[in-house]
Amino acid sequence: MNKADKIVDSITSDIHTGAILPKQKLPSIRKTAEDFKVSKNTVIDAYDKLTAQGLVHAVHGSGFYVSDLTDMDLQVTQPQHILEAFDRISLLNAQLNQEMHVRVGDGRPPLSWMQDALPEKLSGNFLRRFEGDQTAYGSANGNMSLREVIAKKYRINGMQTAAEQVVTTFGANHALDLIIRRFLEPGDTVLVDEPGYYPLFAKLKLSKINFIGVPRTPQGPDTHKLRLLAKQYRPKFFFTQSRYQNPTGSSMDLPTAHSVLQIGTMYGMRIVDNDPFFDLPDQTGVPLALLDQFENVIAISSYSKLLSASFRVGYLIASPQITKEIAELKLITTINSSRFTEMLTCEMITNRRYQRHLKKISAQLAELRANFNKHIEKIGLEVLDPNGGGFYSFLMLPANMDETQIARRALSKGIFLAPGKFFFVDEKSRVPAFRINITRADNMRFYQFLKNEVASSIS
Repeated sequence: MNKADKIVDSITSDIHTGAILPKQKLPSIRKTAEDFKVSKNTVIDAYDKLTAQGLVHAVHGSGFYVSDLTDMDLQVTQPQHILEAFDRISLLNAQLNQEMHVRVGDGRPPLSWMQDALPEKLSGNFLRRFEGDQTAYGSANGNMSLREVIAKKYRINGMQTAAEQVVTTFGANHALDLIIRRFLEPGDTVLVDEPGYYPLFAKLKLSKINFIGVPRTPQGPDTHKLRLLAKQYRPKFFFTQSRYQNPTGSSMDLPTAHSVLQIGTMYGMRIVDNDPFFDLPDQTGVPLALLDQFENVIAISSYSKLLSASFRVGYLIASPQITKEIAELKLITTINSSRFTEMLTCEMITNRRYQRHLKKISAQLAELRANFNKHIEKIGLEVLDPNGGGFYSFLMLPANMDETQIARRALSKGIFLAPGKFFFVDEKSRVPAFRINITRADNMRFYQFLKNEVASSIS
């Protein structure tokens, strides 16, 4: 037993015997380090493990408190068909965890049978740096090395996170699928950003979920409208994007983030914060988990946006109980995500290649956005948020312009545009607009086309 585990055992024993009461604040990290004669990092590791077990929770700016299990809304009632499916996964869990040396009941051959089929890069020293049999499925939560890197990144950004709270996925869309399939039933109601992420709309429609749009502003969701809708419909979830939202590029400021969390708590509404640009340096806006510390927020992010659309690696972070249930569903539906791509991602992060890449594209984005805004202003058009970030901007058109017809004329000239109507829940109430990908907008043919269309609408 290491030093951190001894601290965990001691505090766990005190909680169960009543020596430390529910809602009581734990000693500070410094005080615990002195009492156990260990480093502060050892105490942080111990407190992370206690948090992952749900025994304690962090309060931003205050410290760690013993959880009151009678108050915690962790045990979500599981429908009978979910329980029956989970009853059948014990065999799969045994195969994934690989805790036994004699594995006669396993469904796969051992590593030695597969090694000759693997390229040298994937069977040599590279894979030996990671845990276990690399041809096996691994934990349903995902590759531990990558999850530890992700958890550390969030801790550095002020969010108390343990690797056990992370579940890796095949990108952010897979994470959304898992949340919808696990926690929503046909006929349930949720709220979404409007304009918002249209693939999410399609998923909700496919699952027969009622979804209602919350108007998006340059500061984030319209919190007055959010409050009214939450009160009227009592939705189970609000799906949003705190920073660099798709399609507007807007981010939540601090007052908006506070209001969103307060409304969620008041009306029993969980919040899913999809932040695929989390890793971009020098971001504006407030990630919701920074204020909530994963009590009511499920955070989603992805490496697919910033590396490659074909590089399907994403993750979600939530409270321990939510993470456990999502990992079980992932096990049933896909068994696991790709360990190879997760290990490659982890390698790019640990050798700093990924960080160098981010620094480069961040500088390019700033230059391209400034250039785009300058051209749009000259043409006489506006965007929803001129100070937005990430890849996207929402180009607003005069009310008399028909975005569908403009998109068709653009297509005939070899220019592909994304009409704004696809990003609205209610197409009838939309304003004519286009989602613009800043990374692809630096083209004079595009700007000249827009200029001609605006001139035609005036004449």
